[in-house]
Amino acid sequence: MPFVDLALHKSYSFKNHLSLTDDVKLFIKNIGEPDGSNYDDPEAAFDALMQAMVCKDNIDWRNNARRIIVLCTDGVYHSAGDGKFVGAIKPNDMKCHLDNNTYSEALTYDYPSVSQINKIATENNIKIIFAVDPKVQRSYEALEKKILGAKYVPLTGNIVDMIINEYLGLVRSVVIDSNIPRPIQLAKIVPDCRKSGICEIKHEQSLEMEGFLKINSCPSNEKKMKYSLEIGPVSLDEKLKIELEIDCHCDCEAKGDMNSTLCSGAGIFQCGVCKCNDDRYGSICDCKGTDTNTINFDKCKANVDDANYCSGRGICRCGKCEECKKGFSGDFCQFDDNACPRPGGLLCSGHGRCQYGTCACEPKWIGDDCRCPDDEHSCMAPISNEVCSGRGQCKCGECVCQRQNGTTEICSGKFCDDCEELTQKRCKELEDYALCNFYNNKTKCDEEYNQTTTGVILVNKTEMHAPGREHKAKWCHKALKDDKTLTFLYYYPIASINTLEVVIQNELDERAKANIWVAVGSAIGGVLLIGLLMVIGWKLLIDAHDKREYNKLIKESAAAGYDVSNPLYRTPAVNFSNPAYDRRS
Repeated sequence: MPFVDLALHKSYSFKNHLSLTDDVKLFIKNIGEPDGSNYDDPEAAFDALMQAMVCKDNIDWRNNARRIIVLCTDGVYHSAGDGKFVGAIKPNDMKCHLDNNTYSEALTYDYPSVSQINKIATENNIKIIFAVDPKVQRSYEALEKKILGAKYVPLTGNIVDMIINEYLGLVRSVVIDSNIPRPIQLAKIVPDCRKSGICEIKHEQSLEMEGFLKINSCPSNEKKMKYSLEIGPVSLDEKLKIELEIDCHCDCEAKGDMNSTLCSGAGIFQCGVCKCNDDRYGSICDCKGTDTNTINFDKCKANVDDANYCSGRGICRCGKCEECKKGFSGDFCQFDDNACPRPGGLLCSGHGRCQYGTCACEPKWIGDDCRCPDDEHSCMAPISNEVCSGRGQCKCGECVCQRQNGTTEICSGKFCDDCEELTQKRCKELEDYALCNFYNNKTKCDEEYNQTTTGVILVNKTEMHAPGREHKAKWCHKALKDDKTLTFLYYYPIASINTLEVVIQNELDERAKANIWVAVGSAIGGVLLIGLLMVIGWKLLIDAHDKREYNKLIKESAAAGYDVSNPLYRTPAVNFSNPAYDRRS
């Protein structure tokens, strides 16, 4: 109390009904068991999440496995602070407390906080999928942003396909993390999988990466120093472990040629370089420390009129600029390596490095700011081989729609296919993919059509025609051989990981069959009705004509003094007198 219904005696915070298993029948049996009841809407979902994550032995988590938890609910959640209502004032200790597979400390420890859930999920590489009713969507969308690796999906359609899609997105997207101590730096990875969404692995394919380690400084005291490094993908415990030994002293340093001619007679030639005497400097010790010859200093100016040597950002030694300040480069330290374009706040769009005042782009990226892909693949709609649907040009990875010869309008949209002229064409391109998903699993269809960013939802006919369906969706119909029709629609979502969304009706539409006897009966009945109406009309016209002629005859005969009554006519009325009848009252 005050949350639970004590009369039912079924309420609980968390129970591990069944550990991980491949026994489908046993799983279905446990899913069907009755659950508890409570008075308020929020559920103890955080208690369940915490215990499912930390009770590894009870849940039977396998080591080095990708761990996914699917939380299905239609309500919001209790979080830290709500437990005080029932006297659970101790902060959650993030430990396992299962007694006979039932959480035994629900009245001792408060509900976990969002940060505690995030901490345990991150440390254990657990991906949480919140498959919840759309009516509580906003609450779990907020959690998605605060818990690393969490994902909100609406609890609609086929939940199995939803889990498969999220799992494939997890295993195909590679993000590299590293645990590298100073003074070592992971200077470069090709491709750079340290950023989310950069590296993707297709089915049954491998991804080769090349990395470069950089030693920024040598240990001050030790001649040799050993380090242990770990580099590997996020969400997996498997890491590449590297034992690195830094040797900052070479054997050649123990000997050298004093006052070598290779060092202008003013230094020791050692390990292939000159170590100059105290009063000399330069690569071959040809510069004197007390040299005031302005010619050497003038060589350190980009322009003779410049007031500062090396642009005021370096040291002029023997006519050359050395030791430019951090963030500057060039022969005169004149280039600001942080002054390159920053689209979206990222230097060189995050696809290159700023060098000598310009962006040096990584492979497959071009432009002054490295923001444009070096191919036109991003301008092709899914399941299409045409750039911008043949109605535009691909510029910097985006379609610029144009009017083409023989057309009457400029199409719009991300791929220039949002117009009536191209709707049927686009439907034709997608119909085989939609039919594949109608009969098969989406994973199989994605592999067959080489798709990775296409979402597919199967709904019934009522949901298909429900109000509020995406207003820019295009309806498509594919006629099948058995006089049935597959109905689906497609649209391009604005904010989604998927480029294209396809909604398929899970019922085939049947063509309406005409009743031939109704048609024949209607035709015959119509002919008879028309004939009958014509006969009645003809009879009425004849009677009216005869009446007019008769009246005309009467008038003409009367005017001429003739009696047109029939002398042979006798009235049918006959009167008889009753002699026995007495009229008196």
